[in-house]
Amino acid sequence: MKKQITLFFLLFNCVFSWSQEIIKTTTPCNDELLGKTPGRWIPRNGLHAKISKQLQQEILNRLDKIQQLVFTIYPSPFGLDALWWRKTFDEDFASQLKISRLPGDKIYTEEVNGVPWVYYEYNTLFGNYLCGREPNEIFRAPLDKDEGTEVTVPINRLEGCFLRSLSNKTLMEAMRIDGRPIKLMPVRKGKWKGYDVYAPEQGSSVKIILLHRQGMLPYIPVTRKQYLDRCIEYLSKFLTPNPEDLRNIELMTGKKERDEQEKKLKKLKDDVLKHYQDELEATTSAGLLDSDAIVRVPIADLGITTPIFIPETSGGILLVTENPAYLRRDIPKYIPQFIVFSWAPYHLAMEPYKAIDENFPIEKLQTMIDK
Repeated sequence: MKKQITLFFLLFNCVFSWSQEIIKTTTPCNDELLGKTPGRWIPRNGLHAKISKQLQQEILNRLDKIQQLVFTIYPSPFGLDALWWRKTFDEDFASQLKISRLPGDKIYTEEVNGVPWVYYEYNTLFGNYLCGREPNEIFRAPLDKDEGTEVTVPINRLEGCFLRSLSNKTLMEAMRIDGRPIKLMPVRKGKWKGYDVYAPEQGSSVKIILLHRQGMLPYIPVTRKQYLDRCIEYLSKFLTPNPEDLRNIELMTGKKERDEQEKKLKKLKDDVLKHYQDELEATTSAGLLDSDAIVRVPIADLGITTPIFIPETSGGILLVTENPAYLRRDIPKYIPQFIVFSWAPYHLAMEPYKAIDENFPIEKLQTMIDK
């Protein structure tokens, strides 16, 4: 009854002429009016996986269940729109990274030997309304990923959990285990409803949960020895001066300056490699070679006074590779085997973020694993 009275009051005081982006009002726009303006749930599809209609329907049924969980928490948006997507893609899991060197010292990368799978995703973006340019206008702002509270649920894909990928291709070449690229887990923040909660960085309000079957992880932690070996290999090459660069220095500034630069680079290389080799010896002596590599970023750092390994509580990042043994081949591809659940706030659309944070039944997503 209260909801009906509110809607009647709203319609009585403000006659709306709905258009694609502008709502015309009979009273000047202000924050109070924005908060009373009914929003919309807007469905969208991005179905790109090359799968049968039956398989696609099984996936859509699961995405619709997730939408119902979110909709139940926040059924009637006011002052904002909720754009929700169902997406499917063909995906290879736990691919190896093939490196090819081309003329001109260029590097070509290609993912190979992955496990063919289907990745699908639920996504909702809550975008707030704004007062328009004219006094009696409300503007439906375009739903932009950088300006809205977002709920994202990738299924059978870990990229939504990992931090940014390495962009330096020479570093990518070194940072592989069994050919699979090393990935950076997000920062562990603590617990949420009994689950480990992560964030892209310290102090971030973004929250990330990784759901998986009990007793097995979809990733494999990199060991300290694996990391140190690869850092030493990479830095040995990276800090070796290019003869062509040295010749150019000599042509531009003279032989004395060239020799001085070469001497400085050699000292830097010796100091950095000693820092990593000392850590390898200390790790060996402490019996920690097979311990998880939880590192300070950026990885393969040139700093010689800072520790290489630091605890997660101090901002350390766990290094991992995707685990090809995790995927069960005895169940259909549409079955969720792991799920990443994340929600990110936007200061003008905090109400849905708080509703998700307080009320989302994460345990219902957990029950979808392997079913």
